[in-house]
Amino acid sequence: MAAYADIVEITAPSTASAGDRVDITVKIKNTYSSVISIMVGGALEYGVSPWPQITYPDDRVNVNAGVTHIFSGYFTMPYYPPGKVITIHAYSFYYGVDGTWHLDDEMLKTVTTIAPSQEPIFSGFAVSSFIKA
Repeated sequence: MAAYADIVEITAPSTASAGDRVDITVKIKNTYSSVISIMVGGALEYGVSPWPQITYPDDRVNVNAGVTHIFSGYFTMPYYPPGKVITIHAYSFYYGVDGTWHLDDEMLKTVTTIAPSQEPIFSGFAVSSFIKA
């Protein structure tokens, strides 16, 4: 359990197609007795290094004591064959009196790649010949 910035939950779809935007939320609770600054971070684990980052447009906020803040983020599902498991690795940080961010908690969630939809990109294609006289 975290000292001050407890990750309560990661919400993400269980499956996604390669190339899809995957939206996630990370709920972090301030367990301290007063308002503190909390920051979220995250990366994807699937066998590449360095781990690709998760984008959080608003990644830090002041949170009142006992309140849970929901951070929204997203990433692009990597191109892997269907059935490959991608692990979301979320982190929480709190801003200390020493003026630095301190890693406080971590949580994992998995998303499995699925085959893309089979909808055609073009509904029809034709070639016409034109003769110039």
